[in-house]
Amino acid sequence: MQKAVAVWQGKTRNNGTPITTFEVQGASGHRALVDEPPAFGDDLGMRPTELLLGALGSCTGVNAVLLLRKYRQPFRSLQVEVEGDQLPDWPHAFTQVRITFAIEWDGKFDGKLVDDALDQACNKYCPVDATLTHGTRIDVKRRDIKP
Repeated sequence: MQKAVAVWQGKTRNNGTPITTFEVQGASGHRALVDEPPAFGDDLGMRPTELLLGALGSCTGVNAVLLLRKYRQPFRSLQVEVEGDQLPDWPHAFTQVRITFAIEWDGKFDGKLVDDALDQACNKYCPVDATLTHGTRIDVKRRDIKP
């Protein structure tokens, strides 16, 4: 089981309103700051939606690198651009997400092998892609902590 914990940083502005910054820590021990733009937050970290798109891009990207190397394709650099369209009203759910692999080559490459590698990177090996495209049930519960 994977786990991440988002912890509110507990800070408030001088007028007493809360700052919306969260620190997310994964089971690996790595951390990321998440916040909202000035209308709701203090812009101290990535937006949650940016983090979601980044998770998709990095998950497919890691697999693309591994597969392109496995297929001995001569790439010099790889950038995964992920864009998403959102509904205009709350909860601003994504209605479409596009992934573009921008690849710099260092010699001749086999287009069919590359396309196969990118397809597998997204549709076979990336759990983030599988979760978003096939859906998942989210259960919500509350756990009260005594001071």
